[in-house]
Amino acid sequence: MQRVVWRVVGSLFGAQLVPSFLWQLFAWMHAFLPKGDRFFVVGLAAIVWATWKCRNRVTFENYKLKSPFEIVFAAYAYLMSWAGLQKGTDVELLKEGTKKLVYNAQDLMRKMEEGGAC
Repeated sequence: MQRVVWRVVGSLFGAQLVPSFLWQLFAWMHAFLPKGDRFFVVGLAAIVWATWKCRNRVTFENYKLKSPFEIVFAAYAYLMSWAGLQKGTDVELLKEGTKKLVYNAQDLMRKMEEGGAC
């Protein structure tokens, strides 16, 4: 499940590999977003929080997860909400990046429906 979520994030940057460990994630982010240090933690927090909330729904509410993309869209909602907590031009930069994330997820969903692979 998480591999699909990270694949959505990675494909946004053109990455072919998905990080397996936290240190790989930060190395990956530095490689693809060399000037985006201030967004690493908020992006990671949104994905981890969305995963946690989804896992709790599945575990405690017997929710049937329809797609790993639900986690991506939940992370999108958190990032858009948290963008207002950023300073100056970072508000718009985070919103712009977040919109790209959801467009990328939608594109990958469409490709999967057409029979392609992630």
